[in-house]
Amino acid sequence: MTHRERMLAAIRGEPTDQIPWAPRMDLWAIAHRARTDGDGLAALSTPQIADELGVACHAVRADYTQKREPMDLALRGLGIDNHPDYPFRVELCDLPLEFQYDDGLYQTLIRTPGGDVSMRLLMTSAMAAEGISLPFAQKYPICGPEDFERVALVFDHLQVIPTPEQYASFRERVGERGLAVASGPLGASPIHLLLHDVMAMEEFYVCYADDRAAMQALARRMEPLYEAMLSAVLDCEAEVIFWGANYDRDTTWPPFFEQEIVPWLKRIGERTRAAGKLLLTHTDGENQGLLDLYPTCGFDVAESVCPEPMSSFTLAQIRQGLGPARTVWGGVPCVVLLDDVTDERGFEQHMDRLFAELGAADHLILGVSDNVPPDVNMSRLHRIKDWIEAFGPVSPPTASKRT
Repeated sequence: MTHRERMLAAIRGEPTDQIPWAPRMDLWAIAHRARTDGDGLAALSTPQIADELGVACHAVRADYTQKREPMDLALRGLGIDNHPDYPFRVELCDLPLEFQYDDGLYQTLIRTPGGDVSMRLLMTSAMAAEGISLPFAQKYPICGPEDFERVALVFDHLQVIPTPEQYASFRERVGERGLAVASGPLGASPIHLLLHDVMAMEEFYVCYADDRAAMQALARRMEPLYEAMLSAVLDCEAEVIFWGANYDRDTTWPPFFEQEIVPWLKRIGERTRAAGKLLLTHTDGENQGLLDLYPTCGFDVAESVCPEPMSSFTLAQIRQGLGPARTVWGGVPCVVLLDDVTDERGFEQHMDRLFAELGAADHLILGVSDNVPPDVNMSRLHRIKDWIEAFGPVSPPTASKRT
């Protein structure tokens, strides 16, 4: 089987010749390019790195090792970035936009009838050396409820331009090396996007408690953009689409997740299945209190699953909590690959225990949660293939049906 065939079969609960193994390498490559002259393995693209390592290509959303124009991040402060691998672009129409980029500093000013919206982002060489691929916010577009209307006016003027040919090029580059997952938004819902990117976290929590009606009115103004993004991602040729990321017991606490994220994931899942596609969402973080809600969400793949010792649950507990019809992608905590955190015996004991608890290993794509860190012991990454080979073929006990 090719890597792509093996990954799709795992998601569908079909037999495979071995457990798929797709560690995320793009952030490792970004870090090593910043730390060195960018030669050797780090100089390659994500698919080429996968070839060299003999693993499946982790191709979720885009190849972030590829350079892009600073202007592609002009709207990043609103939670929107454009990338040549995405199946759509988002552009501002009929409002003046001023954008400046200088030595890692991104500054955007949008003039609206209700007042100016400004945002400032920063990316430093030190951040790149840690594998960070997106700039951090220095100034958010929303600092309080007084900014809701002017930001709503900006969202009123955002237009989604489908670019299925861009995704098709991404998919062709990945080929059979892996599964090219088409990108939707990082925020699973409009209100989640406000929390994730558009407001400082502390300010969001205050406004969500004290000005929720006004925040919900803003979120409704953002819904046409979400509908347009969904239409664009469903119209491309991807088998699997990405929608939503970064859930955590503390930041997206269970009542919030149930009210503000679950309905949207269910809705996206229904539309995705109607289009004959599969839905992936990025569930890294502490999932205590959220795991019980995941089976109600309607997604097919929980990607970047992070088990103990980085969170409360073992991989076996997470797989059981998700139910028999949902696929886990991840499961190897990055800390066991770091010499200064886990010694050699601890690494081997962790991997022995992980594989002993896999059962039939159906609905599983092994990966590193969240990504392969810059200081990885590369020999450990290679050795995981030994456990995979020893496990052998995957034979699901029965054909899983969605519950």
